[in-house]
Amino acid sequence: MDSAHPLCLNDMDTIKPNRQRKDFPPYKRFFTWDIHHACNYRCSYCFFHETWGDEEKKNVYPGLDRLMRIWDDIYDKYGESHVHVSGGEPFFYPGFIDLVAHLIQKHTFEVDTNLSFDVAEWIRRIPPERTKLDVTFHPQFADLDEFYSKAKALKDAHYDIGVNYVAFPEQLSQMKQFRQVFVENGLSFDIMPFRGKYQGRDYPQGYTDSEKEMIRQCDPRTASRMLSAFDQKKTPESLNPHAGKLCRMGQMYAKIMPDGTVSRCCHHRHSPLIGNLLDGTFVFYEEAKTCPETQCSCWIPMVVEQEKNWNSHWISPNERKKR
Repeated sequence: MDSAHPLCLNDMDTIKPNRQRKDFPPYKRFFTWDIHHACNYRCSYCFFHETWGDEEKKNVYPGLDRLMRIWDDIYDKYGESHVHVSGGEPFFYPGFIDLVAHLIQKHTFEVDTNLSFDVAEWIRRIPPERTKLDVTFHPQFADLDEFYSKAKALKDAHYDIGVNYVAFPEQLSQMKQFRQVFVENGLSFDIMPFRGKYQGRDYPQGYTDSEKEMIRQCDPRTASRMLSAFDQKKTPESLNPHAGKLCRMGQMYAKIMPDGTVSRCCHHRHSPLIGNLLDGTFVFYEEAKTCPETQCSCWIPMVVEQEKNWNSHWISPNERKKR
């Protein structure tokens, strides 16, 4: 381990042993945490493009000491969990790297980021074994050479890192060129669907045949999975094929919003609430419950007896590296 890292993963006084693993998939708890809705970019295809002012008013900043105690309590109740932080831009959150340094002592960690932060500080302070970075290249704001340089530095420092790219209609023509830069240098490049309205069309269902073909030519594997999923959801009867089925979302997974509100699954606008992380009322379900939603945006829900369809997705960085 590089001596620049203050945490030594071989020191069991620092990294706590795993506790309270379940004997069924995914074996440990998973969280998605929208830590705040604030960002240093203003991409035109962002969910919050026209509502940043309203969204930022909903953010709650309880202080790092309190957040650290909260995640220590989660460990005491549920054992080592996997915490996937998104936003907004998480590194725009005050003291974010300090928070991560504390979190990974007891939990594994993943973050969605635009890579605008100080990569050198991250490499110096955060060891790679228990972390994953999902970085998104936003050509409306980021310089390709600078972004690539940062991503390559993280890759060379042995971080689990993947590059994402939003398939916004105005960005499709450059997509294949960008992908080549990253893939030829050992970095993955995955396409993310654009969700929103563009020129009177609702996306991602609204991709034209020519736009779909551009996505397929760029990345056939991603396109096949992404486009077929959205094509299947065009008819009302197929909006949620899991409705009424037992699902472990809420038992093994929770979605946290910037004000601390916790919902059962990633379909947070309609999902049943299961407390608030900041006021101490959050608690996981004791058992799997049926999905009540007729419409569901969950990408990979934890449906009981369909584990073969989702178990390979719900793994943490240290487990991924063992496979």
